Amino acid sequence: MSKIQLFLQFEGSRGVELIQLDSEASVADVLEAAVKLGFPEKHRADAHVFGSDDETPLKPDVALSKQGICDKHRVHVHRCRKVEVTLHFNELTEVMQFPTANTVDHVKKRFVHAIGMSPVDATEHVLQICGSDDRPEPDTQIGTLVCGCCSLCFNLVPIKRVEG
Repeated sequence: MSKIQLFLQFEGSRGVELIQLDSEASVADVLEAAVKLGFPEKHRADAHVFGSDDETPLKPDVALSKQGICDKHRVHVHRCRKVEVTLHFNELTEVMQFPTANTVDHVKKRFVHAIGMSPVDATEHVLQICGSDDRPEPDTQIGTLVCGCCSLCFNLVPIKRVEG
């Protein structure tokens, strides 16, 4: 049987793990790999596996390959189906729902569009987790930023520049 490699991310861990599975692997195989890499065993029964940016979890009784998951694809394991994201910029606040596998960059683009910020101004800003100085990388899946809850808060802040 041939093998596929998948990039695995899961709830509460920002790491990206490369896993190797049989080409006819199932959701159960992805969950098993996630548990071996640190996803809590006690959460396995409540967890879903998502393809990159998918809103609907993969079907547990159908091979990943028959659901469009191929070699080098990203999969995400999370107990939440969506994350409610509250976004702030100055006096503006928006609350939006996103699949757990959506990236910080995707969230930023949707927020910037919703508040009518120009593309040029948007390049000068980043998302920062509320109440912290944590600015996740743009390709970070938002589900990795939450654990035990299905909500997240960001502030849109200017990029810090060092001028000499």
